[in-house]
Amino acid sequence: MSTNSILAQAQMLTDQEQYEKAYELLLKSYENLKTEAEFLEKIAMLAKTLEKHDEAATYWEELVKVDPNSMVGYSELLDIYLNTNKYKYYLTRAKYKILNQKVTQSIDDYKKALSSTTEEEEIINARFLLAKSYEFTGKIQNAIDEYYRIIEHKDDMAIYYKLADLYIEMNDIYSAINILDRGVKAFPQVIELNEYLAKLYMKEGQFEKALEYAKTDYTKIKAYLMKGDNDTAFKLLNNLDLKNNGNYYALMAEYYFNKKEWEKCKENINKFRELEPQNPLVYQMLALVHEENNDIYGYHYYMGRCYSYKHDYELAQAEYLHAHRIEPDRAEAIKEIIKINETTGDSTSLMEFYEKLIRQEPDNLTALKGLGDIYANMYEFKIALEYYNKFTKISDNNYEVYKQMGFCYEKLKDISRAKECYEKYLAKAPLSPDTEKIKEKINKMTPSLGSVDSEMEEGFIDKIMKLFGK
Repeated sequence: MSTNSILAQAQMLTDQEQYEKAYELLLKSYENLKTEAEFLEKIAMLAKTLEKHDEAATYWEELVKVDPNSMVGYSELLDIYLNTNKYKYYLTRAKYKILNQKVTQSIDDYKKALSSTTEEEEIINARFLLAKSYEFTGKIQNAIDEYYRIIEHKDDMAIYYKLADLYIEMNDIYSAINILDRGVKAFPQVIELNEYLAKLYMKEGQFEKALEYAKTDYTKIKAYLMKGDNDTAFKLLNNLDLKNNGNYYALMAEYYFNKKEWEKCKENINKFRELEPQNPLVYQMLALVHEENNDIYGYHYYMGRCYSYKHDYELAQAEYLHAHRIEPDRAEAIKEIIKINETTGDSTSLMEFYEKLIRQEPDNLTALKGLGDIYANMYEFKIALEYYNKFTKISDNNYEVYKQMGFCYEKLKDISRAKECYEKYLAKAPLSPDTEKIKEKINKMTPSLGSVDSEMEEGFIDKIMKLFGK
Protein backbone atom coordinates (compact mmCIF):
# COMPACT_ATOMS: atom_id res chain seq x y z
CA MET A 1 0.00 0.00 0.00
CA SER A 2 1.38 3.43 -0.95
CA THR A 3 2.16 6.21 1.53
CA ASN A 4 -0.63 8.39 0.12
CA SER A 5 -3.15 5.58 0.49
CA ILE A 6 -2.18 4.92 4.13
CA LEU A 7 -2.26 8.61 4.98
CA ALA A 8 -5.66 8.99 3.27
CA GLN A 9 -7.10 6.11 5.35
CA ALA A 10 -5.63 7.59 8.52
CA GLN A 11 -7.15 10.97 7.67
CA MET A 12 -10.53 9.38 7.08
CA LEU A 13 -10.41 7.72 10.50
CA THR A 14 -9.24 10.99 12.07
CA ASP A 15 -12.15 12.86 10.50
CA GLN A 16 -14.44 10.29 12.14
CA GLU A 17 -12.63 10.94 15.45
CA GLN A 18 -11.37 7.33 15.51
CA TYR A 19 -7.92 8.45 16.65
CA GLU A 20 -6.81 5.14 18.18
CA LYS A 21 -7.58 3.22 14.97
CA ALA A 22 -5.81 5.87 12.87
CA TYR A 23 -2.79 5.71 15.15
CA GLU A 24 -2.70 1.87 15.06
CA LEU A 25 -2.92 1.97 11.26
CA LEU A 26 0.09 4.26 11.02
CA LEU A 27 2.00 2.33 13.68
CA LYS A 28 1.84 -0.81 11.51
CA SER A 29 3.58 1.07 8.69
CA TYR A 30 6.12 2.87 10.88
CA GLU A 31 9.17 0.74 10.03
CA ASN A 32 8.56 1.08 6.29
CA LEU A 33 7.67 4.78 6.27
CA LYS A 34 9.73 6.32 9.09
CA THR A 35 11.99 8.12 6.61
CA GLU A 36 9.11 10.11 5.10
CA ALA A 37 8.45 13.52 6.63
CA GLU A 38 4.71 13.64 5.87
CA PHE A 39 4.16 10.28 7.56
CA LEU A 40 6.17 11.26 10.64
CA GLU A 41 4.28 14.54 11.03
CA LYS A 42 0.94 12.71 10.82
CA ILE A 43 1.80 10.00 13.36
CA ALA A 44 3.35 12.59 15.71
CA MET A 45 0.16 14.69 15.63
CA LEU A 46 -1.95 11.62 16.40
CA ALA A 47 0.33 10.65 19.30
CA LYS A 48 -0.02 14.20 20.64
CA THR A 49 -3.81 14.04 20.32
CA LEU A 50 -3.85 10.73 22.24
CA GLU A 51 -1.53 12.26 24.89
CA LYS A 52 1.21 9.73 24.12
CA HIS A 53 3.85 12.35 24.89
CA ASP A 54 6.96 10.15 24.84
CA GLU A 55 5.97 8.61 21.51
CA ALA A 56 5.16 12.04 20.07
CA ALA A 57 8.56 13.33 21.14
CA THR A 58 10.25 10.39 19.38
CA TYR A 59 8.35 11.06 16.15
CA TRP A 60 9.09 14.79 16.20
CA GLU A 61 12.78 14.03 16.77
CA GLU A 62 12.74 11.66 13.82
CA LEU A 63 10.98 14.28 11.72
CA VAL A 64 13.65 16.97 12.23
CA LYS A 65 16.32 14.42 11.30
CA VAL A 66 14.47 13.56 8.08
CA ASP A 67 13.53 17.18 7.40
CA PRO A 68 15.98 19.56 9.16
CA ASN A 69 13.89 22.53 7.96
CA SER A 70 10.64 21.39 9.58
CA MET A 71 9.42 24.43 11.53
CA VAL A 72 6.48 22.48 12.97
CA GLY A 73 8.84 19.76 14.20
CA TYR A 74 11.05 22.20 16.13
CA SER A 75 8.02 24.12 17.41
CA GLU A 76 6.43 20.96 18.85
CA LEU A 77 9.71 19.81 20.38
CA LEU A 78 10.10 23.19 22.11
CA ASP A 79 6.75 22.63 23.85
CA ILE A 80 7.76 19.09 24.86
CA TYR A 81 11.28 19.95 26.11
CA LEU A 82 10.30 23.12 28.00
CA ASN A 83 9.53 21.22 31.22
CA THR A 84 11.37 17.96 30.53
CA ASN A 85 14.89 18.61 29.20
CA LYS A 86 16.51 22.05 29.37
CA TYR A 87 19.54 21.00 27.33
CA LYS A 88 17.39 19.81 24.42
CA TYR A 89 15.09 22.80 24.84
CA TYR A 90 17.85 25.37 24.35
CA LEU A 91 19.49 23.36 21.58
CA THR A 92 16.17 23.12 19.73
CA ARG A 93 15.41 26.80 20.28
CA ALA A 94 18.80 27.70 18.78
CA LYS A 95 18.08 25.61 15.68
CA TYR A 96 14.60 27.13 15.44
CA LYS A 97 16.15 30.61 15.45
CA ILE A 98 18.65 29.60 12.76
CA LEU A 99 15.76 28.45 10.58
CA ASN A 100 14.28 31.91 11.07
CA GLN A 101 17.63 33.39 9.95
CA LYS A 102 18.47 34.66 13.44
CA VAL A 103 21.86 33.00 13.75
CA THR A 104 23.28 35.64 16.10
CA GLN A 105 20.45 35.00 18.57
CA SER A 106 21.15 31.25 18.48
CA ILE A 107 24.54 31.80 20.17
CA ASP A 108 23.03 32.56 23.61
CA ASP A 109 20.83 29.46 23.39
CA TYR A 110 23.80 27.22 22.64
CA LYS A 111 25.57 28.71 25.66
CA LYS A 112 22.51 28.02 27.83
CA ALA A 113 22.41 24.45 26.50
CA LEU A 114 26.05 24.04 27.58
CA SER A 115 25.24 25.22 31.10
CA SER A 116 22.31 22.80 31.29
CA THR A 117 24.31 19.56 30.94
CA THR A 118 27.29 17.70 32.35
CA GLU A 119 27.25 14.91 29.74
CA GLU A 120 30.47 15.00 27.72
CA GLU A 121 28.83 13.98 24.43
CA GLU A 122 26.19 16.69 24.81
CA ILE A 123 28.84 19.28 25.69
CA ILE A 124 30.86 18.41 22.57
CA ASN A 125 27.75 18.57 20.39
CA ALA A 126 26.66 21.96 21.77
CA ARG A 127 30.18 23.41 21.46
CA PHE A 128 30.41 22.25 17.85
CA LEU A 129 27.11 23.91 16.98
CA LEU A 130 28.15 27.05 18.87
CA ALA A 131 31.44 27.15 16.94
CA LYS A 132 29.55 26.85 13.63
CA SER A 133 27.32 29.78 14.63
CA TYR A 134 30.39 31.86 15.48
CA GLU A 135 31.85 31.00 12.07
CA PHE A 136 28.66 31.97 10.28
CA THR A 137 28.52 35.34 12.05
CA GLY A 138 32.19 36.07 11.28
CA LYS A 139 33.46 35.64 14.85
CA ILE A 140 36.37 33.45 13.78
CA GLN A 141 38.42 33.76 16.96
CA ASN A 142 35.40 32.73 19.08
CA ALA A 143 34.89 29.75 16.79
CA ILE A 144 38.56 28.78 17.18
CA ASP A 145 38.22 28.97 20.98
CA GLU A 146 35.24 26.59 20.89
CA TYR A 147 37.00 24.11 18.60
CA TYR A 148 39.97 24.08 20.99
CA ARG A 149 37.60 23.29 23.87
CA ILE A 150 36.22 20.35 21.87
CA ILE A 151 39.65 18.73 21.43
CA GLU A 152 40.28 19.25 25.14
CA HIS A 153 37.39 16.83 25.68
CA LYS A 154 38.15 14.50 22.79
CA ASP A 155 40.72 14.39 19.95
CA ASP A 156 38.95 14.68 16.62
CA MET A 157 40.88 14.68 13.35
CA ALA A 158 38.25 16.87 11.63
CA ILE A 159 38.65 19.57 14.27
CA TYR A 160 42.39 19.85 13.59
CA TYR A 161 41.57 20.36 9.90
CA LYS A 162 38.94 22.96 10.79
CA LEU A 163 41.28 24.89 13.08
CA ALA A 164 44.03 24.93 10.44
CA ASP A 165 41.54 26.19 7.81
CA LEU A 166 40.36 28.97 10.13
CA TYR A 167 43.92 30.08 10.88
CA ILE A 168 44.67 30.14 7.14
CA GLU A 169 41.54 32.27 6.67
CA MET A 170 43.03 34.67 9.23
CA ASN A 171 46.42 34.58 7.40
CA ASP A 172 48.02 33.04 10.50
CA ILE A 173 50.12 30.25 8.97
CA TYR A 174 52.27 29.95 12.11
CA SER A 175 49.24 28.95 14.24
CA ALA A 176 47.95 26.68 11.45
CA ILE A 177 51.31 24.85 11.48
CA ASN A 178 51.22 24.52 15.26
CA ILE A 179 47.75 23.02 15.38
CA LEU A 180 48.50 20.62 12.50
CA ASP A 181 51.70 19.56 14.26
CA ARG A 182 49.57 18.74 17.29
CA GLY A 183 47.10 16.91 15.04
CA VAL A 184 49.86 14.82 13.44
CA LYS A 185 51.07 13.80 16.89
CA ALA A 186 47.51 12.75 17.82
CA PHE A 187 46.88 10.98 14.48
CA PRO A 188 50.32 10.10 13.05
CA GLN A 189 48.84 7.54 10.66
CA VAL A 190 46.57 10.05 8.87
CA ILE A 191 48.24 10.92 5.55
CA GLU A 192 46.04 13.97 4.89
CA LEU A 193 47.10 15.75 8.09
CA ASN A 194 50.78 15.13 7.33
CA GLU A 195 50.34 16.37 3.76
CA TYR A 196 48.52 19.52 4.87
CA LEU A 197 51.36 20.29 7.30
CA ALA A 198 54.02 19.61 4.64
CA LYS A 199 52.34 22.03 2.20
CA LEU A 200 52.22 24.76 4.84
CA TYR A 201 55.92 24.28 5.58
CA MET A 202 56.57 24.65 1.83
CA LYS A 203 54.68 27.95 1.84
CA GLU A 204 56.95 29.12 4.62
CA GLY A 205 60.06 28.02 2.70
CA GLN A 206 60.92 25.32 5.26
CA PHE A 207 61.56 22.57 2.72
CA GLU A 208 63.39 20.16 5.03
CA LYS A 209 60.42 20.24 7.42
CA ALA A 210 58.08 19.76 4.47
CA LEU A 211 60.02 16.65 3.39
CA GLU A 212 59.83 15.35 6.95
CA TYR A 213 56.01 15.27 6.80
CA ALA A 214 55.40 14.69 3.08
CA LYS A 215 53.80 11.30 2.48
CA THR A 216 53.02 11.28 -1.24
CA ASP A 217 55.54 11.34 -4.08
CA TYR A 218 53.92 14.46 -5.52
CA THR A 219 54.43 16.48 -2.33
CA LYS A 220 58.00 15.21 -1.99
CA ILE A 221 58.80 16.12 -5.61
CA LYS A 222 57.24 19.56 -5.14
CA ALA A 223 59.37 20.15 -2.03
CA TYR A 224 62.56 19.08 -3.82
CA LEU A 225 61.75 21.36 -6.78
CA MET A 226 61.05 24.32 -4.50
CA LYS A 227 64.25 23.54 -2.60
CA GLY A 228 66.14 23.56 -5.89
CA ASP A 229 67.16 19.90 -5.75
CA ASN A 230 66.11 19.29 -9.36
CA ASP A 231 68.03 16.05 -9.86
CA THR A 232 66.34 14.28 -6.94
CA ALA A 233 62.96 15.59 -8.09
CA PHE A 234 63.58 14.35 -11.65
CA LYS A 235 64.54 10.86 -10.45
CA LEU A 236 61.31 10.63 -8.47
CA LEU A 237 59.32 11.95 -11.44
CA ASN A 238 60.78 9.25 -13.72
CA ASN A 239 59.66 6.60 -11.26
CA LEU A 240 56.04 7.78 -11.42
CA ASP A 241 53.73 5.81 -13.68
CA LEU A 242 50.96 8.41 -13.85
CA LYS A 243 51.31 9.95 -17.30
CA ASN A 244 47.54 10.69 -17.47
CA ASN A 245 47.62 12.77 -14.31
CA GLY A 246 47.72 16.56 -14.57
CA ASN A 247 49.93 16.86 -11.49
CA TYR A 248 52.64 14.84 -13.22
CA TYR A 249 52.88 17.30 -16.11
CA ALA A 250 52.64 20.28 -13.74
CA LEU A 251 55.68 18.99 -11.84
CA MET A 252 57.54 18.17 -15.07
CA ALA A 253 56.84 21.72 -16.26
CA GLU A 254 58.18 23.08 -12.97
CA TYR A 255 61.31 20.97 -13.33
CA TYR A 256 62.00 22.35 -16.83
CA PHE A 257 61.14 25.84 -15.58
CA ASN A 258 63.87 25.49 -12.96
CA LYS A 259 66.24 24.28 -15.67
CA LYS A 260 65.17 27.19 -17.94
CA GLU A 261 64.35 24.78 -20.76
CA TRP A 262 61.39 26.81 -21.99
CA GLU A 263 60.17 24.69 -24.92
CA LYS A 264 60.02 21.52 -22.83
CA CYS A 265 58.42 23.51 -20.03
CA LYS A 266 55.65 24.79 -22.34
CA GLU A 267 55.23 21.32 -23.85
CA ASN A 268 54.44 19.90 -20.39
CA ILE A 269 52.19 22.83 -19.49
CA ASN A 270 50.18 22.16 -22.66
CA LYS A 271 49.84 18.49 -21.72
CA PHE A 272 48.67 19.63 -18.29
CA ARG A 273 46.14 21.94 -20.00
CA GLU A 274 44.82 19.08 -22.16
CA LEU A 275 43.99 17.12 -19.00
CA GLU A 276 42.79 20.05 -16.87
CA PRO A 277 41.86 22.96 -19.18
CA GLN A 278 40.11 24.92 -16.41
CA ASN A 279 42.83 24.63 -13.79
CA PRO A 280 44.08 28.17 -12.93
CA LEU A 281 47.57 26.78 -12.27
CA VAL A 282 47.99 26.05 -15.99
CA TYR A 283 47.72 29.75 -16.83
CA GLN A 284 49.74 30.93 -13.84
CA MET A 285 52.59 28.70 -15.04
CA LEU A 286 52.28 30.05 -18.59
CA ALA A 287 52.35 33.60 -17.19
CA LEU A 288 55.59 32.89 -15.32
CA VAL A 289 57.21 31.37 -18.41
CA HIS A 290 56.34 34.47 -20.45
CA GLU A 291 57.63 36.72 -17.67
CA GLU A 292 60.96 34.84 -17.58
CA ASN A 293 61.21 35.39 -21.33
CA ASN A 294 60.53 39.13 -20.98
CA ASP A 295 57.11 38.85 -22.66
CA ILE A 296 55.23 41.24 -20.39
CA TYR A 297 52.09 41.15 -22.55
CA GLY A 298 52.01 37.34 -22.27
CA TYR A 299 52.55 37.51 -18.51
CA HIS A 300 49.55 39.80 -17.92
CA TYR A 301 47.37 38.00 -20.46
CA TYR A 302 47.89 34.59 -18.86
CA MET A 303 47.53 35.99 -15.34
CA GLY A 304 44.18 37.29 -16.54
CA ARG A 305 43.27 33.76 -17.68
CA CYS A 306 44.38 32.45 -14.28
CA TYR A 307 42.10 34.87 -12.42
CA SER A 308 39.25 34.19 -14.85
CA TYR A 309 39.33 30.49 -13.99
CA LYS A 310 39.40 31.44 -10.31
CA HIS A 311 36.24 33.50 -11.02
CA ASP A 312 38.00 36.62 -9.74
CA TYR A 313 36.84 38.75 -12.65
CA GLU A 314 37.92 42.10 -11.22
CA LEU A 315 41.57 41.03 -11.04
CA ALA A 316 41.26 39.26 -14.40
CA GLN A 317 39.98 42.46 -16.03
CA ALA A 318 42.86 44.45 -14.54
CA GLU A 319 45.40 41.99 -15.99
CA TYR A 320 43.77 41.96 -19.45
CA LEU A 321 43.65 45.77 -19.52
CA HIS A 322 47.33 45.88 -18.57
CA ALA A 323 48.12 43.48 -21.43
CA HIS A 324 46.00 45.57 -23.82
CA ARG A 325 47.82 48.79 -22.87
CA ILE A 326 51.16 47.09 -23.61
CA GLU A 327 50.07 45.79 -27.04
CA PRO A 328 46.77 47.42 -28.07
CA ASP A 329 46.71 45.65 -31.46
CA ARG A 330 46.62 42.12 -29.98
CA ALA A 331 43.11 40.66 -30.23
CA GLU A 332 43.43 37.98 -27.51
CA ALA A 333 43.22 40.38 -24.56
CA ILE A 334 40.45 42.37 -26.27
CA LYS A 335 38.34 39.21 -26.60
CA GLU A 336 38.79 38.34 -22.93
CA ILE A 337 37.86 41.88 -21.86
CA ILE A 338 34.71 41.55 -23.98
CA LYS A 339 33.79 38.26 -22.29
CA ILE A 340 34.01 39.85 -18.85
CA ASN A 341 32.07 42.95 -19.95
CA GLU A 342 29.36 40.72 -21.45
CA THR A 343 29.06 39.02 -18.06
CA THR A 344 28.98 42.27 -16.09
CA GLY A 345 26.75 44.08 -18.60
CA ASP A 346 29.08 47.09 -18.98
CA SER A 347 27.71 48.30 -22.33
CA THR A 348 29.96 51.38 -22.54
CA SER A 349 33.14 49.34 -22.24
CA LEU A 350 31.66 46.64 -24.46
CA MET A 351 31.05 49.12 -27.25
CA GLU A 352 34.63 50.40 -27.01
CA PHE A 353 36.18 46.92 -27.18
CA TYR A 354 33.80 45.56 -29.83
CA GLU A 355 34.93 48.45 -32.02
CA LYS A 356 38.59 47.69 -31.24
CA LEU A 357 38.05 44.05 -32.13
CA ILE A 358 36.34 44.99 -35.40
CA ARG A 359 39.41 47.02 -36.35
CA GLN A 360 41.59 43.95 -35.75
CA GLU A 361 39.15 41.38 -37.15
CA PRO A 362 36.55 43.05 -39.44
CA ASP A 363 34.63 39.78 -39.86
CA ASN A 364 34.43 38.89 -36.17
CA LEU A 365 30.85 37.72 -35.68
CA THR A 366 30.79 38.30 -31.92
CA ALA A 367 31.73 41.96 -32.36
CA LEU A 368 29.35 42.51 -35.29
CA LYS A 369 26.35 41.15 -33.44
CA GLY A 370 27.43 42.81 -30.21
CA LEU A 371 27.61 46.25 -31.81
CA GLY A 372 24.34 45.65 -33.60
CA ASP A 373 22.65 44.81 -30.29
CA ILE A 374 24.12 47.85 -28.51
CA TYR A 375 23.02 50.28 -31.25
CA ALA A 376 19.57 48.64 -31.39
CA ASN A 377 19.22 49.18 -27.63
CA MET A 378 20.24 52.82 -28.19
CA TYR A 379 17.47 53.18 -30.84
CA GLU A 380 20.14 53.78 -33.49
CA PHE A 381 18.42 51.30 -35.78
CA LYS A 382 20.13 52.25 -39.07
CA ILE A 383 23.59 51.81 -37.56
CA ALA A 384 22.51 48.55 -35.90
CA LEU A 385 21.34 47.25 -39.29
CA GLU A 386 24.73 48.02 -40.85
CA TYR A 387 26.37 45.60 -38.40
CA TYR A 388 23.61 42.99 -38.66
CA ASN A 389 23.79 43.04 -42.48
CA LYS A 390 27.57 42.58 -42.36
CA PHE A 391 26.98 39.64 -40.01
CA THR A 392 24.48 37.92 -42.35
CA LYS A 393 26.81 38.28 -45.33
CA ILE A 394 29.40 36.25 -43.43
CA SER A 395 27.05 33.80 -41.71
CA ASP A 396 23.30 33.25 -41.77
CA ASN A 397 23.21 30.65 -39.00
CA ASN A 398 22.30 32.98 -36.12
CA TYR A 399 18.53 33.25 -36.10
CA GLU A 400 18.57 35.85 -33.29
CA VAL A 401 20.20 38.29 -35.69
CA TYR A 402 17.21 38.03 -38.03
CA LYS A 403 14.81 38.70 -35.18
CA GLN A 404 16.82 41.79 -34.22
CA MET A 405 16.88 42.94 -37.86
CA GLY A 406 13.13 42.50 -38.08
CA PHE A 407 12.74 44.62 -34.96
CA CYS A 408 14.97 47.38 -36.37
CA TYR A 409 13.19 47.48 -39.74
CA GLU A 410 9.86 47.50 -37.94
CA LYS A 411 10.92 50.55 -35.92
CA LEU A 412 12.09 52.23 -39.14
CA LYS A 413 8.64 51.54 -40.69
CA ASP A 414 10.21 49.38 -43.41
CA ILE A 415 7.48 46.76 -43.04
CA SER A 416 8.34 44.58 -46.06
CA ARG A 417 11.94 44.09 -44.88
CA ALA A 418 10.82 43.57 -41.29
CA LYS A 419 8.44 40.86 -42.46
CA GLU A 420 11.17 39.24 -44.58
CA CYS A 421 13.56 39.10 -41.59
CA TYR A 422 10.91 37.71 -39.26
CA GLU A 423 10.08 34.99 -41.82
CA LYS A 424 13.77 34.04 -42.01
CA TYR A 425 13.82 33.91 -38.21
CA LEU A 426 10.87 31.49 -38.17
CA ALA A 427 12.45 29.34 -40.89
CA LYS A 428 15.63 29.01 -38.86
CA ALA A 429 14.04 28.71 -35.40
CA PRO A 430 10.63 27.03 -35.80
CA LEU A 431 10.67 25.81 -32.18
CA SER A 432 11.63 29.14 -30.63
CA PRO A 433 9.55 30.30 -27.63
CA ASP A 434 8.92 33.52 -29.61
CA THR A 435 7.42 31.70 -32.60
CA GLU A 436 3.79 32.59 -31.91
CA LYS A 437 4.60 36.22 -31.12
CA ILE A 438 6.57 36.58 -34.38
CA LYS A 439 3.80 34.92 -36.39
CA GLU A 440 1.35 37.39 -34.93
CA LYS A 441 3.62 40.27 -35.97
CA ILE A 442 3.81 38.90 -39.54
CA ASN A 443 0.03 38.51 -39.73
CA LYS A 444 -0.44 42.13 -38.68
CA MET A 445 2.13 43.27 -41.21
CA THR A 446 0.62 41.48 -44.23
CA PRO A 447 -2.55 43.59 -44.55
CA SER A 448 -0.69 46.69 -43.44
CA LEU A 449 1.31 46.72 -46.70
CA GLY A 450 -1.85 47.37 -48.75
CA SER A 451 -3.29 49.83 -46.29
CA VAL A 452 -0.10 51.90 -46.28
CA ASP A 453 -0.16 52.11 -50.12
CA SER A 454 -3.84 53.03 -50.19
CA GLU A 455 -3.31 55.70 -47.56
CA MET A 456 -0.49 57.17 -49.64
CA GLU A 457 -2.67 57.03 -52.79
CA GLU A 458 -5.57 58.71 -51.05
CA GLY A 459 -3.29 61.43 -49.76
CA PHE A 460 -2.00 62.10 -53.30
CA ILE A 461 -5.54 62.29 -54.78
CA ASP A 462 -6.61 64.65 -52.00
CA LYS A 463 -3.75 66.97 -52.89
CA ILE A 464 -4.72 66.95 -56.60
CA MET A 465 -8.37 67.68 -55.76
CA LYS A 466 -7.31 70.59 -53.62
CA LEU A 467 -5.30 71.99 -56.54
CA PHE A 468 -8.31 71.72 -58.86
CA GLY A 469 -10.50 73.25 -56.21
CA LYS A 470 -8.50 76.43 -56.19
